[in-house]
Order: sequence, then C-alpha cells, then structure tokens
Amino acid sequence: MRASMRIGPAVAMGLLVGLWVPGALAQGDEDCLACHSEIDLFEGLDDPSRLVVTEEQHLGSLHGSIGLACVDCHMDLAGSDDYPHAEILLPVDCGMCHPDTQELFAGSMHGYALERGDALAPTCASCHGTHDILPASDPDSPTHESRLHEICASCHGAAGVLTNQIVKFPETVASYARSVHGPSNGGGGGATCDDCHHVHEVRGVADPESRIHRANLARTCGGCHEGIRDEYERSIHGRALQAGLHDSPTCTDCHGEHLILSPSDPDSKSHASRQATESCGNCHNDPVIIAKYSLRGDAVGTYVDSYHGWTTRRGYMSAATCVSCHTAHLVLPHTEPQSTIHADNLVQTCGQCHKRADEAFASSYTHEQLSVTANPVNRWIRGIYWVLITGVIGGMVLHNLVILNFHAVRKRRQLGQATTVRRLDHVQLAQHALMALSFIVLTITGFALRYPDAGWVSLLTAIGLDEPLRANVHRIAGVAMLIVALTHVLYVILARRGREEFRAMVPSRRDLREAVDNLRYHTWRRERPADFGRYDYTQKAEYWAIVWGTALMALTGAVLWFPDLAVKLVPAWVVTASQTVHFYEAWLAALAIVVWHFFFVLFHPDVYPMSWTWLSGKVDRRSVEKHHPRWYREELAGEPVAADDD
Repeated sequence: MRASMRIGPAVAMGLLVGLWVPGALAQGDEDCLACHSEIDLFEGLDDPSRLVVTEEQHLGSLHGSIGLACVDCHMDLAGSDDYPHAEILLPVDCGMCHPDTQELFAGSMHGYALERGDALAPTCASCHGTHDILPASDPDSPTHESRLHEICASCHGAAGVLTNQIVKFPETVASYARSVHGPSNGGGGGATCDDCHHVHEVRGVADPESRIHRANLARTCGGCHEGIRDEYERSIHGRALQAGLHDSPTCTDCHGEHLILSPSDPDSKSHASRQATESCGNCHNDPVIIAKYSLRGDAVGTYVDSYHGWTTRRGYMSAATCVSCHTAHLVLPHTEPQSTIHADNLVQTCGQCHKRADEAFASSYTHEQLSVTANPVNRWIRGIYWVLITGVIGGMVLHNLVILNFHAVRKRRQLGQATTVRRLDHVQLAQHALMALSFIVLTITGFALRYPDAGWVSLLTAIGLDEPLRANVHRIAGVAMLIVALTHVLYVILARRGREEFRAMVPSRRDLREAVDNLRYHTWRRERPADFGRYDYTQKAEYWAIVWGTALMALTGAVLWFPDLAVKLVPAWVVTASQTVHFYEAWLAALAIVVWHFFFVLFHPDVYPMSWTWLSGKVDRRSVEKHHPRWYREELAGEPVAADDD
C-alpha cells in the first residue's frame, strides 16, 4: 500500500511542459547535459559515475518523462549563469513536491537517524535512485514489489544494519527470502517489506503507532490473512493482548518474524513436532508465565508424556497436536460454549481422528486424566510402583550380588590353591591402583564440568562438590596420575624387572600376525589359538594407549591450568585447541577402559566375574599355558611345578 502524495507546484509546471513538449528536454537542460553526459570530464573524482546523466537516462526517468528540468530539483542553480557551478550543491529537497511522503519519512526510524546525523541513514535516493527514478509500478524500478527486498537488503543484508554508534540491528532479508513470503517461494505475490513496515513510515517495534508493535501485529498480518485475524482477535490470546497483557502471544511468537515457514516445514516453529515444546511451550511451560497468570503447570508435560506426544516426537505427523484440540488461532477456554474443548464439543473434537469417540472416550484423555500429580489414581499407581521398583529390583540386585560374590570368592580360593605365576610385582600393583583411582576421579570430575545438567552431577553438587572443590579435586587427581607416570618411568629405568616388562611390551610385526591368528581362531577358521608371548597385542595396545593418553592429557591439562603462562610459550590458539583435545581424549580413554579393558579383566568368559590379578599380582599357571603358550614355553616350562606361596 503506497502513501498518498500531494502534487506540488513544480510537478504541476513539469506536467504542463511535458504535455506541451512531449519527449523534449526542459529549457536549460541542454546546458547541464553538455557537461554531465560526459564521464571524461569527472575523471579523478570519487565515483564519477554519480555525476553523469545522459539525455536518455533523464528522459527515461519518472521526472524527465513529465518534463521536470534539472533546476526543478537543484533549485540553487535556478537563474544562475555561472559555469561551471559550485562543486557542492544544496541537498535536493524532495519534500517540495512530495510533502506528505516527506512528513511520513521524517517520523520514521530512517528519518530519525538522518536527523541525528547518522551518515549511514538512508535517504530518498538510497531507495529510489537519483536521475534514473522509475515509478514503483515499473518492474525495472528498485521499488517495484518484486525487487523491494533487494533495496532493503542493501542495508538489512547478511551483516545486519550497523549504525555509526556501532549498534547492530538484526539480519532480516536473508530470513525473509527463505520464508513463505519471500520471492523464492511461490513466485511472488507474497507480502513485501512495505506490507508490514510501510513504504516510508518505517517505525520501530516499540512505537505504539508502528505496524509491527505487538498490539498492531494481528491487524498488519490481517491485511492478507483476514479470516485468521478475526479468529485470533476473538481468541483468549487476542483478547488478552487487547487488554494490554503483552505476555500474550501474537502472530510472530508462533510463526516468527521474517523467517516464516509453512507448518509442514520441519524447521517451522508451528510444525507438529515443535508445537508443544516451542510454539505453545514457550508460554505454557514457562514457570514465570504459569505463576503470573495461574495457568496449568502440567499442560505441556502431560501432552509430551502421552501417546500423542510420543508419536509426534517419533515423526508421525498424523498424531494429534496442540492445535488439533485447541485450534491454531481461535483458542478459547473450556468454559466458553464456542470452545473446541467445551464439554458439549469434546466428542466432535476427538471425532476428528477417532470416529467412534463418545463422551466416555472424550473424558479419558484430558490433561487432568494424564497428569500424575492432579489425577489421584495415577498418583497412587506411581507411588505403588516406586515402592515395587525399589523393593523388587533392589532385591534382585542384592540377590545377584550375593551370587556374584560367591563366584568371585571361589575363584580367588581356587587361585590360592593353584600353582601361580607372578604377573605383577608390588610396585606394579601400587602403580595400577593409583592410576585406576586417579583415572576414575579425573573422569568423574572432568565430565561433571562438561555436563553440569546431568542428574548425577546435580547429586554430586548437592552433597558438596561445588565448582571450586571439583576443580581442586580434578587437579589433585591429575597431579597424582602424573606422579604415577613418572614413577613408572623410573621403575622401567632403574629396576631389572621394569626393564624386562618394558621390553616385553615393545610392539613387533609378530603382534600383527598373532592378532590375525586370534581373530581367525575365534571365527572357527583356525584350529589352535594364537601363540602369544608374555603380553599379547591387546595388552600392548592398551599399555601404549595409556602412555600416549597420559602424556597428551598432562600436556593439555597443564595448558588449561596455566593458560596465562602457556600463551607466553605457544600461540594463543593452542589454549582452545588444548581444551578440545582434552575433552575428546577423555571420552576416548573412558570408552576404551569400559569397552576394552573391562572386557578382558571382568567380562571375558575365562576370567568372569573378575580377574584377581590386579589385587594379588598372580595368575594361574594353567591360564598362562593356555593363553600365553609362548611365554610359558620360553620362560616358565623349565621351572619346577609347585604351588606359589609368595
């Protein structure tokens, strides 16, 4: 919709000239064009093209076509015989011919910015051009409805609007282009920028006179969506907004501002899968809004935790959503006879999906019935099952722990009676115990920082593990692990057994062959097990993974602990890179322990329910002969077979 314009005296004179001398230049224009049609005369100036006006360009413009002369706009040159004229001319006053439009613009945000002296504020020429102005009805005009968003994008583009006070306004045009209103959807004909913001009177959202003020949005959108506007204004949301309650939702709260997508688009806020949690949930799941207006506190929760909610989240778009029962725009309380959830209308509402619905069925699936807290039956059932779950499952756990303990103790006694081989000495046992303890503490305290909303983290916080304590415990555990690592290095260097163990851990090409043999044996393609030595490829891989992981975590941990010192030695990007490495290496290590290490020491059929080696340091000689035959032949076969009383 375009603003009305009052024809000024200069325009009237131009029209008369245009009627009397069609297609001709106004008197005096030849003198202007004699210079301004030649770009060569303006070489060396900034943007010389802005000073060039050809006869074709002038006559093809809206002003030239009605016979306006150059001096009708550049009025400070009227009657002047000075050539060349002054380099700086007075600004053109478009309001001389367009006073109504000038008045609207002056009261707009653009006009305010220009009045304040903002050099980035738009002027008439910013949108309409200068000497090549075309009517808005011309498809080649930048203000034609098909191109209007391009003009707005020159300021409201991907980078947003940046004022000379370094205030950045939102990026809007790219979002508009993707929306259902945008030119790329539907081939034009959708709402343009001026349909919502006005072509000249662009006012801010906080201005009560603005078309995009909350109280006016329904009328603005209703310019195209008249029926929906009428429904909304009759709804409880529309009535609340008209009463001055600006917490009440309006069009943009559910559909967005510029990125308005079809409800069938999964990215749309009004898509079935997002209605409960976003469109409706933004208010009906907000504790502040709920308390402020005494709304139901379980409306969203009871829907989400229902068959309809479950299937909707699974992507089944035929399931009932909020609007299926409450409608999209004519939302009314259940006390009003016109409401779709009024007692007299519930059967019809449910019957949209359930053809055999009757009053009993309609009353069986309400928010009240679904609620655990509001429905006493559900509340009692929940209480009973909490007792059952705690008692039954807890009893099962205790029962199974008794059995598990029996087999673990029996395995320990069998080991004590069998001939054993020393696998780990007392130094190695101590190193393993301290390494395991520090690793567990590091894992818990590290993930507690990265996942603060997890239930187990909330429990730790409740019992006193706040952030200062967590950070200190994490660092102490890190230092402990580093001490274990340094002790191990000294053990390897100074102790004879340490050097022997280290040599046995050095990888070789034979490990690859034994890995293939082991997998072939366990897939029934080899008759005999792999011929492992003192340590097999699984144990070597784990040992060197610990060496690598400990060094990497110690290095990145030190950077994160002392970032101010680290940046004096390394580039600044190393700090954030260390944070990323530290996190993902922690996940890699934790998963490796659970998936790899625990399998071989807890869940492997030959050691289940647990290998006692990590506590006793000993392993059954027969187990060595079975699983490490080469070690047995090379180092143990010649020893006397006797019970190990060490």
